[in-house]
Amino acid sequence: MSNSSDFVSGSIEQILLGLARGLRDAQAVLDDIPPTDAFGRPQSSYHLPYLDFSIKATVQASLPSEQEPAAAVRNLRTSAIKASRIPQLKLQLPDLKRSNEAGSGSTELTSTFSGRLVSVPPSNSLPTLRISARERVPDAASPLHREVLIELSNSAGERIAEAPVELNLDLLASLQLSEAAGANNLTEDQLRTAVQLEQRLVQTDQQGSALVGATLTKALPANTNLVLLINSGATLTQLILTP
Repeated sequence: MSNSSDFVSGSIEQILLGLARGLRDAQAVLDDIPPTDAFGRPQSSYHLPYLDFSIKATVQASLPSEQEPAAAVRNLRTSAIKASRIPQLKLQLPDLKRSNEAGSGSTELTSTFSGRLVSVPPSNSLPTLRISARERVPDAASPLHREVLIELSNSAGERIAEAPVELNLDLLASLQLSEAAGANNLTEDQLRTAVQLEQRLVQTDQQGSALVGATLTKALPANTNLVLLINSGATLTQLILTP
């Protein structure tokens, strides 16, 4: 009976999703604990590695008579929880319509599901990528000429060599920040030509560093903020350039 299977699979799915959300919310509360107390002394940090669970499901279906099999199926369908399927958790009940007895019939199925929800740290416990960027003016006589220094490393302190790094101008963020700073009447066309990058795609050296030249145009209000997006793969950072 597929309708009873839908009901069970949907119910189990809702329970598993509730357990997963509860585990996530509990870890979020633990993550909010300050690393130090009021006296500056370090405090313990906690991580929930996994959650073991055991679910007992009992499903009972009855068929009042041979003349009303469709009504029984509709009742089960009405009480089913609408959710996406979890094929591995589906249950199959015996078909009451195939019973040899002419009278009413019923069947009951009890199953127990046990498992473990595992909390996986970001990057599967591997060191996460980090990008740092800063600007400098190599020649004080040419303040509009800048150099963007990019350093690529990971959370283990290792420098990432020969990794591609891409640079792009965020037009929307630049326009919004500039207007908030008082630089009004700027257009996206003006911002597109506001900065000239020597390279938009670079590769880090053996020390995990890359240097990119950038030249700002003179026709910019003093309060213009140019938001430069710097990314390597999915890791992203921002750098704001001002005239």
